[in-house]
Amino acid sequence: MLEVSNEDVRVASDILSAEAVIELIVRDTAASTGQSFFEGLVRNLAQALHVRHCLLTELLENGQLRTLAFWRDGEIAPSITYDPAPGPCGVVLDQDIYYCEYGVQQKFPHQPALPLLEAESYVGVSLRNHQGKILGNLALLDSSPILERKLYEDLLKLFATRASAELERQQAIKAIEALNAELELRVENRTARLALQAEELKKALADLKQTQADLIHSAKMSALGRLVGGVAHELNNPISFIKGNLTHAYDYAQIPFELVRLYREHCDQNNIKSSAKIQTILEKADFDYVAKDLPVLFKSMHAGVERIEKIVRSLRTFSRLDESSYKSINLNENLSSILLLFQDNLYREGKGADIQIIEQYGDIPDVTCYPGELNQAFINLLYNAIAAIKEKLQLESKHQSASQSTHFQRTNSQTTHLQRARFQKIEFRGIIRVTTKLTSSSQVAICISDNGVGISEKIKEDIFDPFFTTRPVGRGIGLGLSTAYQIITERHGGSLEFSSSLGQGSEFVMHIPLTSSPQPLE
Repeated sequence: MLEVSNEDVRVASDILSAEAVIELIVRDTAASTGQSFFEGLVRNLAQALHVRHCLLTELLENGQLRTLAFWRDGEIAPSITYDPAPGPCGVVLDQDIYYCEYGVQQKFPHQPALPLLEAESYVGVSLRNHQGKILGNLALLDSSPILERKLYEDLLKLFATRASAELERQQAIKAIEALNAELELRVENRTARLALQAEELKKALADLKQTQADLIHSAKMSALGRLVGGVAHELNNPISFIKGNLTHAYDYAQIPFELVRLYREHCDQNNIKSSAKIQTILEKADFDYVAKDLPVLFKSMHAGVERIEKIVRSLRTFSRLDESSYKSINLNENLSSILLLFQDNLYREGKGADIQIIEQYGDIPDVTCYPGELNQAFINLLYNAIAAIKEKLQLESKHQSASQSTHFQRTNSQTTHLQRARFQKIEFRGIIRVTTKLTSSSQVAICISDNGVGISEKIKEDIFDPFFTTRPVGRGIGLGLSTAYQIITERHGGSLEFSSSLGQGSEFVMHIPLTSSPQPLE
């Protein structure tokens, strides 16, 4: 920056000296803008006019003045904010211009800044925008008298116009930046609201899917309950009739056998030869074998009837045809009845049981719950365990077949038969373990574990989501675990947790309060 020397400018009243001052200041500040322009202006004005202080201020909304540039005794001073009212700057804001040749401290004794600056003379003009609104002021202060009033006022007016334009431009830039910031904030808020609305829509869709699942489940369970209850009711009467008459039928069947025995005994005692026709019929009917096998036959029939009765009781327990929707039940008995209904799922045709059920029931009190819904949760978890074991059975079968094929291709034909027999003895057997125990004075835990295929880490977070399934299309719709979770957590105020290792099996643990308030379906 070009510094104005004493030789370049002399304070004088002639026009030529004023023109020289203007030329030097314009040349020094022409390429400057913003803060650089403000500082260059006050510096050059003070040096050109040989005054100690020059300040350029901005009027704030609260009526205070803040210095944009402050030249004080040969250097740029830090920005300050002050009240213009008790000093000459306040007069400038009211009258646009103020000049005090000397004695400004005496005229404004309540302005504390004047003594600090050792100011005795003052010249100031206001800054206005193109609409005439006051923006601030431009002022000169010195400890010596300022005699050339017209020169100083004209120069300040001239450069006040340029400073006003620059200040107005800076304020416009700040206004634009503030507007941009506000627009960005609005966009961010709008984006956040849209994201929130999208999340709400997503949740609404999930709730809708859950409601749909609940309706499907409710309809299925209602139809199944009516069907099972009706079948149990229809079976109960004829089974009771059969069981009640088996004893009489056995007693009646003993009468002809007793007559034949007495007939044979009579013939033997009296040396009477039995009729050939009677003897032929007895031999043809294998009467002795029938007499021996008939009690066994009746015993088997009685066992079969008892088995059917047990199944009917299980069906009635499942459907809860004769119980209220919310009541106390024997949880262990309930689980046993459900497991009885799963017997046909534990066998493969032509082979023994592929899945072993281990029941380990603790001594627990009755649980107050929704029996039908709780049964559905247990059934869903048991189906899940059975499906996991059957999937592992298929994998083990394929693996074993492949291993046998590879091994037998490498063995001698004389040892193939023996080694094949050894391979056939190695066979996976599924195990489902059902346990109950009292975990506290107010809570019971039900655990259903299996040694099936297990659950991979990447899908563990999704298994309780409605309609999530890993089974092929047509073999599952993904409602089993989500329904069980809802029944346990929402309907009964409990919790459903699980742990699983891929290839090792899974364990689902339900914690249910012994007594809880009925929760309405949403």
